[in-house]
Amino acid sequence: MKKVQICMVIVFIILMILGIVFFITHTQKQSVETDMTPNEIVTAIIESQTELPSLNQITSENEEFVTYLSDYYLIDSKTIENGVIYYADGVEASEIAVLILRDEKNSGTIKTILTGYIQNRAGIFEGYAPKQAALVKKGEIIVNGKYVALLICKDTDVAKTAFLNCFGESQKSSSISTTTKSDNISKTDNSNKIDSEYDSTSVLKAWKSEDTSFLSKTDSEILEVAKKVINQEIKDNMTDYEKELAIHDWITNWSSFDYSVFDRSGNNLKEGSDTPYGVLIEREAMCHGYSSTFKLFMDMLDIECITVFGTPNSNGVEHSWNMVKLDGEWYCVDVAWDDPIGGSPTHTYFNVTSKYLRNSGIHKWNDSNVPEATATTYAFGNH
Repeated sequence: MKKVQICMVIVFIILMILGIVFFITHTQKQSVETDMTPNEIVTAIIESQTELPSLNQITSENEEFVTYLSDYYLIDSKTIENGVIYYADGVEASEIAVLILRDEKNSGTIKTILTGYIQNRAGIFEGYAPKQAALVKKGEIIVNGKYVALLICKDTDVAKTAFLNCFGESQKSSSISTTTKSDNISKTDNSNKIDSEYDSTSVLKAWKSEDTSFLSKTDSEILEVAKKVINQEIKDNMTDYEKELAIHDWITNWSSFDYSVFDRSGNNLKEGSDTPYGVLIEREAMCHGYSSTFKLFMDMLDIECITVFGTPNSNGVEHSWNMVKLDGEWYCVDVAWDDPIGGSPTHTYFNVTSKYLRNSGIHKWNDSNVPEATATTYAFGNH
């Protein structure tokens, strides 16, 4: 009897051991592997897309690969074993990258970092190139084991499938949507804003006194063109609203947005692009060039105007626009975003309310520093 009991105990122990081994074996996370190189994986993704612009390639063998990881993605290159990045230049946001992590445990951190990259990248295009901004917002980050894919392309669902097929259909992934907006808004103090090599006070003083002897060469050129525009576009019988509209339309028809803003290095921004020199002389400017030019004209025409600094879509990319006061009431004007890349000039942001800007989910600013625009009398189409 005792022998039977001992045998039953032994059998029970053996079954327990086998059960434990079975549990460990089948619950342990299986390593995700593929015979394909990162470049082959990206090639498969690219071939799945029907519309892609010309893309530049950076592999882990290139010196700039480490720079790209640290400067643009903000990823510590030591955490990456291998990878390849394909990106578009200019006013094109398409980008596809596959990174192989040294340690799969870092996948969550890398996902978070790349999510931030996509949010900031969307902010660069926001307003200036709406179609490209929308493309970035649809981007996804897919993680499969130690493989991470950054997908900014027209058909992310197809791209995701192409990526996973490189590991076999049985592989599963964890992904996140990158359209989540951050509540952390970058605040900007207007008092710190200065326009390099452009002195608005001197230009206005020369305009009123008709004495240009003290102006720099740059300021003198700016004033000369501004005077010609006022003489051509402004009539004595015009109301302040009509003057404002005439200047707004002249700027959006005369100037174009400076594409160098989208350069990844940030070092190719044209000199004067953030001042009236860019708009009036070079006929190309970034948002600060548009807003400072509009304000200069309003000041010359004695129409009360201020400049507002904020960030588009809560991203860290700085943006600026204006507010004008007509018949004692304030209106918001964003001349730069009324001159979109790849489209015709519009009046989408001409004399709108602060609420309109907020509800658009794009303009973000410290509203405690500026007046609230609530009037609609002089909104475009109402007057």
